Amino acid sequence: MTTPAAAEGRLRRISPGLMLVLGYVSMAGSLSTDLYLPAFPAIAADLGVGASTVQLTLTALLAGSALGQLSIGSVSDALGRRRTLLAALAVFVLCCYLAVVSPTIEVLILVRAVQGFAGASGTVLARAVIADLVDHAQAVRAFSTIFVMIALGPALASPLGAVLTQLGGWRAALLGLAVLATGMLVAAALFIPESLPPDRRHPFTVGALARNIGRLLRNPVYVGYTIAFGAGYGALMVYISSSSFIVQEVLGITPLGYSLTFSFSSVSVMAGAWLNGVIAQRIGAHATLRIAQSLQALSAATGVVLALTGTLTLTSYLVLVAVFAIGCGSVMSSASALAVGEARAAAGAGSALVGFTQFVFGAFASPLGGIAGTQTALPAMAAMTGFAVLGLLSAWFAGSRTRH
Repeated sequence: MTTPAAAEGRLRRISPGLMLVLGYVSMAGSLSTDLYLPAFPAIAADLGVGASTVQLTLTALLAGSALGQLSIGSVSDALGRRRTLLAALAVFVLCCYLAVVSPTIEVLILVRAVQGFAGASGTVLARAVIADLVDHAQAVRAFSTIFVMIALGPALASPLGAVLTQLGGWRAALLGLAVLATGMLVAAALFIPESLPPDRRHPFTVGALARNIGRLLRNPVYVGYTIAFGAGYGALMVYISSSSFIVQEVLGITPLGYSLTFSFSSVSVMAGAWLNGVIAQRIGAHATLRIAQSLQALSAATGVVLALTGTLTLTSYLVLVAVFAIGCGSVMSSASALAVGEARAAAGAGSALVGFTQFVFGAFASPLGGIAGTQTALPAMAAMTGFAVLGLLSAWFAGSRTRH
């Protein structure tokens, strides 16, 4: 296991054990999002609300995550990574258990917002720890590994959520999330060291933290890659928030069948993240990013055509989802590594802004797929296309101003 002393110099690589734990805590956000997706119809029926209202629990989670990313990453630049992570994960665990006993949709929405704020610590601080420990070239590969593990969470969580929902209702699904969150806190306490020595920390003042963020916002390369990452995530969130309704109500598949299609897409995201780590070593992260964004845009645009013509079938949907998800896994790996690589002097703030942008896009995007009801896939496919094109343009802008 990597020691705190080793953090003072760059390592050739991060140990597999530390990568495993960093990947596990990074799943906090994806597990919070995906484990209860099969329970959306059950939540709506039990609490007497519509589909769009249930989707607000996801929007609240993402909005809280955006604020958490911005705050937690910057604070860790001053206080260090380890104690910031442990405090945030403790709050995350508490909110997971409170969600299980929420009596109304309003309470559930509020708890999920706080849960998202605290759970953001997993991803943002895992990125910061990696940036602390290894150089830019190794960070690209490490980030790809992290995203493989993040995608593994939904691949396992969606079937688990479906089974738990069938056995004990939506509250049982959220209880499963609470147990997994408890494991994250224990693993982080036991195995994640402090990676930011005191002599590399920034003063714990609002002014100092604001100056770090201000410098990043004046860097056009950083901003371009950050928007590209956020737009790619926005496209993914449109798919995630709409997938249960498209598969179950448009295509007529059972909840368990839906969970299998969602696991298929999660495995595709994993494949995209893994391929990114291999291909980026050969042609560069920026070229890999352009290819991945093109896959996103073309697959989503094809979905628009199929939805318009009424020819969307389960087979065509799965093909499109596979290509789209492979693109997503690669986009999120390359874009985040390129962005945080531009912010190494304040990696916590850099990772925080990347995460903030990610979840702002996600919170805005998640309700878009259901704005025309749950009987058509057209709004979801159109929104996915729009976000993918925006990401492609932003990456082109950043790439025209860098040598990466």
